[in-house]
Amino acid sequence: MKFADANVFIYAILKPRRELSEKELEIKSRAKAILARINEGEEVLTTVVHLSEVVNVLEDCAGAKLAALSSGTSSHARTSSWRR
Repeated sequence: MKFADANVFIYAILKPRRELSEKELEIKSRAKAILARINEGEEVLTTVVHLSEVVNVLEDCAGAKLAALSSGTSSHARTSSWRR
C-alpha cells in the first residue's frame, strides 16, 4: 500500500500566491493526479500527524477569509451555540 504525505494534499489543494516554476507546476499536477486517484477509490495510508499538518496549513491560509465571514460574532457565542 502507498503512503500519502501531507504535501500531496497541500500541493493539490492550495492555490499558489505566486507564479510557479515548471518543476513546481509538475509537482502540483502530479499531486492533483494522486488526489484524483484517491477520490476514485485508490487506497492509501497516512497518519493523523500528516492530516493535522494539512489542516493547520489550510487553517492558516483560510484564517483571514474565515475571520471575515464570522465578523461580529464572538468565539464564545459560536462555542456556546455549538454546545446547545
